[in-house]
Formats: sequence, C-alpha cells, structure tokens
Amino acid sequence: MKIFFIVLAIFLIYCATIGREFGIKQVHKIMGMYYVHVGDEAYRNNNMQEAVDAYQNGLKLFPEHYEAWLNLGNIYVAYEDYYSAAQAYQNAILAKENYTLARMNLGIISAEKLGDFDSAIAEYQSIIDSKHFLLSIPFVFDNKKSETDNKAIAYYNMGRAYSQKAFYLPQNKKKEKKELLGQAAVAYEKAHEITKNDYDINYNLALTYHLLGDYRKAGQYYCKAIEASPMHYEAHYNLGLMLKHLNQPKYAIDELEKAAVLSSGKYSTHSKYIFDVLSTVTLEFQQKGEDKSIRDKIKINEPDTQEQPLILVNGKVTATDEAEVAIVENFRKCMSKELFEVN
Repeated sequence: MKIFFIVLAIFLIYCATIGREFGIKQVHKIMGMYYVHVGDEAYRNNNMQEAVDAYQNGLKLFPEHYEAWLNLGNIYVAYEDYYSAAQAYQNAILAKENYTLARMNLGIISAEKLGDFDSAIAEYQSIIDSKHFLLSIPFVFDNKKSETDNKAIAYYNMGRAYSQKAFYLPQNKKKEKKELLGQAAVAYEKAHEITKNDYDINYNLALTYHLLGDYRKAGQYYCKAIEASPMHYEAHYNLGLMLKHLNQPKYAIDELEKAAVLSSGKYSTHSKYIFDVLSTVTLEFQQKGEDKSIRDKIKINEPDTQEQPLILVNGKVTATDEAEVAIVENFRKCMSKELFEVN
C-alpha cells in the first residue's frame, strides 16, 4: 500500500510539473468518459436530446471515443440530419480506422440518403479490404463469423450502390449504365458466395441480370430467391413479367397469380397493377391457346387434387398447420426453373 501511494504521489507531481500537458489530457479524458457514460444511459433509455448533449460534451474533452461518435451518428440519423450523421461517422473512423460499424453506416447514408454513391462504394471496399485479428475459442468467443457476415453485407451494399448509381444516370448513357450494372452483379455474386440462401441477395442478383438481358441467370436467381423466401411477391412478379417477355404465358400466369395473392391486401396499388397484368397475360394466353412447345421444355407438375385440410375459426375458413405448410411449399415451387438450367 505504501508503494502504491509513493507511485501515485510521483505521478501527481509529474502531472503538475513537467508532465502538465499530459496530466490535463488525462483529466479531460476522465471527464469525457463520465459524460459519455451519461450519454450511454440516456441513449439506452431513448432520451435522445439528453444523449446528444452528453455525447457532445464528452467528445469535446475526449474526441477519441469512437463508440460515442457512432452513437451520436445513429441519433442524427433518427433525427434525419444525415450530414451531421455522416460527420459523426467520419470522426468515429478517424478515431478507429477499421471501425466496421461506422464505415457501414456511413456507406448506407452516403448512398441511400445523400446520393454519394462513390463514397459509399469506397467505404464498403474498405470494410472488405480490412484485416482484423480473428479469434475462435469454442463456446467462449468467435469473431470469424461476424467478420465474414460483415463482408457479405458490404458486398451486398456495394451492389446496391452500383445499381442506384446506374439508375440515376441519364437514359442516353446506356454503355455506362451497363458497366455499372455489371459491377453490381459482380458485387452481388461475391455476397452470394458467402451467403447463398439470402432472399435479398438472390433477388437483387436476379433483377440485375434481368436488366442486363441475361435471362437465364435472372431466372435461376429469381427461382433461388423464391425458394429462400416464397412469400415475398416481388420475385414472383418480376419472374412472371420476364416469362411473359420470353413468350412463356403458362408459367408467367403461375408466377403472376402467386404475386397477386401475396400482394393482395398489403399494397393496394401494387396489387391492382399486378391483377391488371395478370388479366392481360391470361387473355393473351386464352386467345392464342396453350403453347405446346412449353411441354417439351419442362415437365409440368400436375396440381394436387387432394383436399387441403381446412378448419373454421371465428366463422372464417382457416388453413390448419398442415395446410399452411402445403401452401408455403406450393409458393416455393418455381415451375419454370428447368427452363433456365444449362443443358
């Protein structure tokens, strides 16, 4: 104990004399940490203005606290002050260069809110290129999966940024649009290599190839998206439109019917439009008659004629658990899948 007090006394004398600047910095750090602690408490309790005031006071004294900058940026996003949020995330990165959360958030608001796609792409590339110390201790700690997941998200967000940049280009810049969509496809493919069964990755890959005119790959990824999450209407709808364009009305109707059912009651405008398209395709199909060539390209699964088990609940017909599973599996079937497989 005596040795401790001697060391403490020497430290205090040093801070008060030749190490005065160092001592002041330490005092500011301690005071800054206190304000950050107050800010963290307010942030957890959803007292946002109190949190902002505390973080700002704390960061004036201790600007190296990267987590406080991150939280401050998140609050600014909630307030829709995206420029202040971007500055806060940039300060977090200055304090900690390989700060994945700050770079990811900065990339998202740069692309989605500020329209700065190049800056967003640069942030995602930094996440992908960053080298972190990976440690795996069974049942105790493992950061390998989180780092891998972060790279998949970065690749996916990069693909979105390239796609958005292409979307905002003038219509006469077709070559540049195609190049950007190609870069988007590469980024989505990288994300898909890491996370194969993610609906959003597969859907955006399909949509990108659809825009590029690569209908075979588009069809493959639409089917993968449907298999990953069969109750999302978008993949069914876009696949239906593409099949209509490819003169495959039978399968177009199958997908458009599913899209219409899934969108009904949720998106009234979308649902009406889908039903209009479905009616048009159905009418064309009836007028032309069944395309016999379709049967030569793919084996058609005949519908199950067995009654689905239904029950009455509060006067309404409701599917049992068994029927619900059957319904989901029906929506999961991509009837046109074999059309897009390489022979």
